[in-house]
Amino acid sequence: MAKQLYQLSDLQDAFAARIRAKVQDRRADAQENVEDVPLLGWLLKPLAGLAFDARESRNTSRGERGEESVLGTLLRWLPDPWVVFHNVVIEPQPDDFAQIDLLIVGTVGVFLVETKAWRGSYKGYRDSWQQREGNAWTKVSSPTAQVQRHARLLAWWLEQQRSLVLPPDTRCLMTPLVVFTQAQWLHTAQCSVEVFDGVRPLLQHIKAYPDGLLANNQVEAICDLIIRSPTPVALPTPPPEVQSRPGPQYQLPPTTVRSASTHQSSITPPAPAPSASPLCRRCGVPMVLRTARQGANAGNQFYGCPNFPRCREVQPIGEAKA
Repeated sequence: MAKQLYQLSDLQDAFAARIRAKVQDRRADAQENVEDVPLLGWLLKPLAGLAFDARESRNTSRGERGEESVLGTLLRWLPDPWVVFHNVVIEPQPDDFAQIDLLIVGTVGVFLVETKAWRGSYKGYRDSWQQREGNAWTKVSSPTAQVQRHARLLAWWLEQQRSLVLPPDTRCLMTPLVVFTQAQWLHTAQCSVEVFDGVRPLLQHIKAYPDGLLANNQVEAICDLIIRSPTPVALPTPPPEVQSRPGPQYQLPPTTVRSASTHQSSITPPAPAPSASPLCRRCGVPMVLRTARQGANAGNQFYGCPNFPRCREVQPIGEAKA
């Protein structure tokens, strides 16, 4: 069984206070919306507040149950060296918080899991999400964009901890993931991170990652920092974008569709690599075409090893064709 550790910092109290303030603002808005109703506004205002409280309590309880269900499964089926945190709060810079539902640390890397206990039908395309309401689709907040932001802030926060010896680019350690626990129908395509319908495929995906990215002492150091959550000692700089590190080569990002009637999922197999792709000089496998996102070569394409980050072999396109 995996081990559960707990954050000892008071950041969770500060974050909870901020969330309560936001909830009270939304409650006041809900009451103001009915206050202008002629004649009955004064009567509907307290009723609107009570209805808001009941709805907020129901949603919070549902979300907590979903997180605890995923947490229990991970603790039961991940092996002993793994460590799982629940509801981690970090503050990379003053008043800039990130709350991570589940944070998993092991020698294969760091996984951030965003859990959603949303009911109904949902679809996500390129991190834009919609919910079905009747015969129409309405836009909802993006869980994939949210967990990407959390991964970006966590990587930035770790880079500011000078006592921690990690690779220069901590983003290669991060794997943001999303799991739905109660959706009746789910479809995703071309999202920036993996999305799972249920905890079992999530667990299988995590366990399939190759070992050896982190040493045991590095895992212990990361866990110690999460427990204490010290204030960063480096000067704040804009956090870099996080590009989710690739998963196992036989489990590329899927397009998943589940029907409410059949409860079955189908995965579109990845397209075969083009024959013109060169072989990695180190691994001997066909390289994949990628696009540089940062630096002087931003926007330019190049060939990279599919075993990144364990292999960082790259070839310019011109050199590959030669």
